[in-house]
Amino acid sequence: MTRTPALFLALASSLLIVGSCKKSTVSFADTGAIIGGDPRTAACEGGTFIQINGHPNPNSPTTGYYDIGSLPSSFHIDYSGKFPIRVKLNYGVDAKCGGNYVDISSIEQIN
Repeated sequence: MTRTPALFLALASSLLIVGSCKKSTVSFADTGAIIGGDPRTAACEGGTFIQINGHPNPNSPTTGYYDIGSLPSSFHIDYSGKFPIRVKLNYGVDAKCGGNYVDISSIEQIN
């Protein structure tokens, strides 16, 4: 009979620990592709190109690309790797440089 309370306590503790280890999930509003480096060197140019599906940059009618203004510190781009990099993301258009930059608040690579 003394084993039952100990077993119950161990089972309840395990369920509590497993239940509290829930991974937080982010909901993404858009998808796109990181195209690669922007080699231009004039003011308001340079950085990394991204194409956002369904939301082309109206200031760049030929390609529709934006430059990335900021990324979460947890996301790293391997510039020696293969492009394009497909991603899902949440972003806002930055007013600097006529709206040619996007600030990305959350991003995840799509495999």
